[in-house]
Amino acid sequence: MAEPENSRFGAIALFLNAGMLVIISAYQVTFLNPVAPVMVRLFNQTHVSRYGVPMPSSVSTSTMAIVNSIIFVGAIFGGLATKFLLGWFSPKRVMQMAHVVSLISILIMALITGLTGSYEVLIIGRFLSGIGAGVSYNLSSLIVAELSAPAKSAFWQSVVGAFNLLGLLLGAVMGHPRLLGTATLWPVGISVIGISAVIYLIGSIWLPESPFYLIRMKRQDEAVEVLQQIRTGTKDDILEEIARMKSEMKNVEQVGIKEMFTNKGYRKQFFAVLVVYANLVLVGINNMLIYSDQIFLQAGIAADNVTFATIGVFALSFIASVFGSKIVDRFGGYKVNITCNGILIFAMVLFTISQATAHLAPLAMPYVAIVAIAIYMCAWSGGSNLAVFALVGKLTVEPTRATAYGYGSMLLWTFAWFSSFIPPYLQIGLGAYMLMIWLFFAIVFLIYHLLLIPDTKENSSEEIQAYFSGASQSDSNERLEMF
Repeated sequence: MAEPENSRFGAIALFLNAGMLVIISAYQVTFLNPVAPVMVRLFNQTHVSRYGVPMPSSVSTSTMAIVNSIIFVGAIFGGLATKFLLGWFSPKRVMQMAHVVSLISILIMALITGLTGSYEVLIIGRFLSGIGAGVSYNLSSLIVAELSAPAKSAFWQSVVGAFNLLGLLLGAVMGHPRLLGTATLWPVGISVIGISAVIYLIGSIWLPESPFYLIRMKRQDEAVEVLQQIRTGTKDDILEEIARMKSEMKNVEQVGIKEMFTNKGYRKQFFAVLVVYANLVLVGINNMLIYSDQIFLQAGIAADNVTFATIGVFALSFIASVFGSKIVDRFGGYKVNITCNGILIFAMVLFTISQATAHLAPLAMPYVAIVAIAIYMCAWSGGSNLAVFALVGKLTVEPTRATAYGYGSMLLWTFAWFSSFIPPYLQIGLGAYMLMIWLFFAIVFLIYHLLLIPDTKENSSEEIQAYFSGASQSDSNERLEMF
């Protein structure tokens, strides 16, 4: 018997839940990349109006680093709050709240900072935007895991990553000085992405609740109705899926953080989720997303062309993410993540060589640097960024999912803050070798995946959990010998 697929209505529900909040968060991350010179001048004007003297360069660097990275501090709170909010509200209601917070943050940044030039208010707005980002990266994946047909779960999880890349690209494009990245239009540039929140909030009126949530609330009849809306199968298929969901839940209460550490199987599962999340950011992606214009400028690209280089690289990244969704669907997140970690390592080595030997070929090496960054971004965008959602969805089970996503997301955003705050100082202090710290992490994550994470494509949920419980220790030993 063929497994039920997502119906057209189910695909629309997945589309809205997978993309709208993620695209807002990603857009806010990269919009200030090309707008950075405008922001620095704005901060300086505000400082002069307040104190009568220009802002010192060291203070300007620190202020811009805080503005860029504070969004990830907000995301820490958003990721942690998701776990607790889900204890009080349905996933759909929490998603609606996150969109409202995102709209409020946009209004604060565009209106108040736009009118007053206050960098403190901009920091507050970015912090609130980060709360929405923190919710988006685990709740979007969680809702997709609970709404999608099991056979298409990996594909729809990768769509979350594709929307992330689309948001990153749109942010870089809209922030270009020839579009909305000017001293007068940047508030409009920040505001335009709010359209996504409005689309979701209107569409959410008709969106269904998660069938898992309805079963937890003892509302099985409603869960059956929802599955009939979002699946193409017969009534028997629906009832069989309900039985599978109940079997996965097994009347087990949601697993808390204490049990995640004390239970051997849950602990290994939890550590695997943490590593997968950390792998997403500690390979230096924020170095590229937030500071690519500065990187290209230091690499020798003309100032008038650096934003074009960023847009070109981000456009390639988005194309890679479109094809990457199919690759993740075919090969699974595990194989894709391992392969892409290897490509990231190669790209960072190539970039470092191009910078360390720039004096030998000053005309050629800037273009080698662009190629290296393009390879890096395509591997991350078309692989790592898509695979993480597919991996986390497969590594967890319903009782552990909310806790794993919540705390995993909190760790993700903590590392994201770290990796977005220090790049200016790495660039100043290490110069050509600024990526070496991220190269080290990429190697560590590659080894961990090879030795301690099971193949989520080749194994069922039961087999994956048996692996974490120690039932498949021989497989781990075989990997160690092969490695």
